[in-house]
Order: sequence, then C-alpha cells, then structure tokens
Amino acid sequence: MANAYIGSLIEFDRSILRYPERWTKVQEQLAAGDNVIMLGNHQSEGDAAFIPLLTEVSHPGLGEQVTYVAGDRVVTDLLCKPFSMGKNLLCVHSKKHMDDDPSLKSAKMKQNLNTVKEMQRLLKKGGLLIWIAPAGGRDRRAGDGTITPDNWDPAAVEMMRKLGTKKGAAKTHYYPLAMATYDIMPPPATKEKSIGEERVVNFTGAGLSLGEEIDVDPATGEWAKGLGEDADRAEALTKYVLAKVVDEYRAIEACNVPGGGPVALPEGAVRPTRPPSVPVF
Repeated sequence: MANAYIGSLIEFDRSILRYPERWTKVQEQLAAGDNVIMLGNHQSEGDAAFIPLLTEVSHPGLGEQVTYVAGDRVVTDLLCKPFSMGKNLLCVHSKKHMDDDPSLKSAKMKQNLNTVKEMQRLLKKGGLLIWIAPAGGRDRRAGDGTITPDNWDPAAVEMMRKLGTKKGAAKTHYYPLAMATYDIMPPPATKEKSIGEERVVNFTGAGLSLGEEIDVDPATGEWAKGLGEDADRAEALTKYVLAKVVDEYRAIEACNVPGGGPVALPEGAVRPTRPPSVPVF
C-alpha cells in the first residue's frame, strides 16, 4: 500500500537513478552472502518506498531486501506507520528525541541496546542490506530555500563501522547514498517533539545516487590518510562519508522540484522505469 501511494506521487520522467551498475554490485555482494550498509541522508516520511520503487524494474527484488534503521515514530505515529508497513525495520530512538519524555528514557535506551544486539546477529548471518540515516532525522530546508543533507552523528557511523567489522560478522561493504525526496512529502520547517505533524504532498521527481564503496578500515581507508595519533577517527570518517553524500545529492537535487521543467540526467544516471505496481490515475 505504501509503495503504491508514494509511487503515485513520483514523476518518473523527471526522476533519477544514478550509477545503476553500483546497485548491481550491491545485489552481487548480497548474493555472495556479504552485508551492505548504506549510509545516507533522510528527507521524507516515505523514504522507505523510494529504493523499492526506483529499482523495482532495473533491479528486481533489491528493494524488498532493505532493512531500515528507523525511529520509533514509524510505529507510534498512526499517519506515519502505513509508510513503513511491510518493510524490514530495526527501530531505534534518536538522540534528538531521547529526552522528549524523561520518564521513557530508560526504556528507550534498553530498546536501542536490544536493536544493536539484533543487528549484530543479522550481520553475523550475512546477506543483510541496511539503510541508516546517521543524522537521526530528516533534512530541513534552510532559510534561503536551499536543502543540504543534515550533519551526522559520528557515534552512529562509528557504531555501524564497528558492527560490520566485528569478529564473526560476515564481510560488510559500506556505501554513501544520497536521496532527493524532500518535496514529495516535505517535513515540518522545524523539528517537532509531539506526534501529529501536518502532512503535505507534491507530485514531482525523486532521485537516488549511490556513491562508490568506501573502505572504513583506519589502516587503509582514504579518509584516514594523514590523521594524527590524537585525531578523532569517528569524526573524520563521518565527515568524509557525508561529503560524498552531499556531492551525490547536488547531482540529483534538481529532479525534486515540484512543477519544475525537464531534468537532464547527470553523468552515470538513468531514468527509472515506472513499475507496473504503481497505479495510474
């Protein structure tokens, strides 16, 4: 249901899927029993639908393999919940909302610990495809009208690095993923603590751009070269991967402008085919 609803809001002839060969490589890695972790930005409540919808025809089945690291609101907000129904979820409580209700903080921390344990189990099993937004929430439009992927929490990136490289885990690959989905279902101008935000939808294009695989090993990774002994490696890796996401985002953001004109395909991109599952009105 969620995919059909979100799909009906996507203007496919203005949408972008960049580097389809990298999505093919991800499929091959998963088929070999490896894990793949996509570190990306987050813009819309409907973001769990865009990978399935934009890759359904070119990479059948890939979208259904994604496990989303999601905030608790996807299961507690009744209007948000349908967008994640039928998806693979690992629910965590974001730092941004950890103290919204002090009486619930202990329970939230316990749930986060249980989620990490489950993630560790799945990574050990192998063949796991994870999407996580280390910002802990959706991007927001700046006062001048521009949108830039929000800053990330280095602790979230470091946690994923440690889990994927921990002894016993299957081989794990890391990719930066940019999503241009903001204006299909834009978030409120400011972050809200209460449930029940206003929902607005638009008919426009959407974009996905998968960056090159990143070596997260401090001994060999490009991001770690030249770092001093006292350098904050978690912060360095976070800044490096986020910069890649911002670069990919700039290449696709033009597709996500409601009422915009024709959108040229950036280098390495294709126009995603409208899936047969999306209703035509």
